[in-house]
Amino acid sequence: MKTYYIYTFGCKVNQYETQLISEKFKKDGFERAAKPEEADIIIFNSCTVTAEADKECEYFLRKASKFERPEKIFITGCFAKNKTEYIKNKFPEIQIITEKTELFSEPSKQIIRGFDKRSRAFVKIQDGCDSFCSYCIVPYVRNKLWSKPAETVFEEIKDLVNNGYPEIVLTGIHVGKWRGQQDGGVATSFVPLTLPTLIGKIVKIPSQFRIRISSVEINEIDNNLIETMKEYPDKICRHLHIPLQYGSDEILKSMNRHYDTASFEKKVKSIISEFPELALTSDIITGFPGETQKHHKETCDFIKKMPFARFHIFRYSDREKTKASTFEGKVPPDKIKSRSHDLFEIDAAKRAEFLNKNTGKKRMAVSIGSNKALTDNYITVKIPEKKPGIFEVTVSEDSEI
Repeated sequence: MKTYYIYTFGCKVNQYETQLISEKFKKDGFERAAKPEEADIIIFNSCTVTAEADKECEYFLRKASKFERPEKIFITGCFAKNKTEYIKNKFPEIQIITEKTELFSEPSKQIIRGFDKRSRAFVKIQDGCDSFCSYCIVPYVRNKLWSKPAETVFEEIKDLVNNGYPEIVLTGIHVGKWRGQQDGGVATSFVPLTLPTLIGKIVKIPSQFRIRISSVEINEIDNNLIETMKEYPDKICRHLHIPLQYGSDEILKSMNRHYDTASFEKKVKSIISEFPELALTSDIITGFPGETQKHHKETCDFIKKMPFARFHIFRYSDREKTKASTFEGKVPPDKIKSRSHDLFEIDAAKRAEFLNKNTGKKRMAVSIGSNKALTDNYITVKIPEKKPGIFEVTVSEDSEI
């Protein structure tokens, strides 16, 4: 039997699309190889969100091109789309597939039946972004907005839950831009649906499962979503990932983010007042062009007063084609490194504070591996053995977030 192996880089959407590709290969009679060097076909599902992502993918491309067994090596994904000519020149033996949907069984439907080696399943409900934040390459490589029809989302979730996945993570390139339609009850009349409306319908699916929203922008969280979260505490995880990106209004404006620190703080504090136990996670970029020590201090001070449970720190890197790559005032690498260390220290303190607040409390969790479980508010807890479904755990001092 012919074998395949998939290298996956980057976001949850890529992980979901790897599952789509994997199911297509299995349907065509292939078997998944345990190691890339044992595969007849190797597929790279690439990412290009940072310079480091490019370098990582290129490292493994070089490594794979030296393997003797593979008949074919393919690369798809955002790096392939962004650097097509570069890859052609540097790796002429590797076949480039810029349109990833060519590798899916049902490109228009995009439904998976399982999630290999995972106990939680990701469900891609949306693709594409047209926000054009000045630092971001994504709108240039995933610019076509696409929303999965609501009925298809329901069908996919039902199948995954029936197949033993108790937690469904709703994911997309810009999840808050999901849009759908429902019959308005009058001929040619349709009512537009938004993400909060979709979630309000998902939670009514009569099965034992819960959903987690992978990421949502601050200005896309409305009263509809808050009320649904309040009404269905067992169905919607007490965890929201809301990207801040920066804590200085001047830099936020330069980033083309559509909020300021005051509005962000007001909305966040309103959310936490409704859900005190909620884990609020975020993303922060350091070293953005034009960033001064004053901007950095403003960011550190702002983050310290925000009720974050943890946040991811990204060191800025120029992405060709983006507006920020043309900006003056580039920050030297040594300063970016130093400032990222300041942020790591704040992040460590935030994690410790959140865990301390939750230690000794009981939460509902799902297994993530043989001896770990993930709570609804994003804490990893040790358990004696893997368990099915959703079950109660106690957060201990050795838990992590």
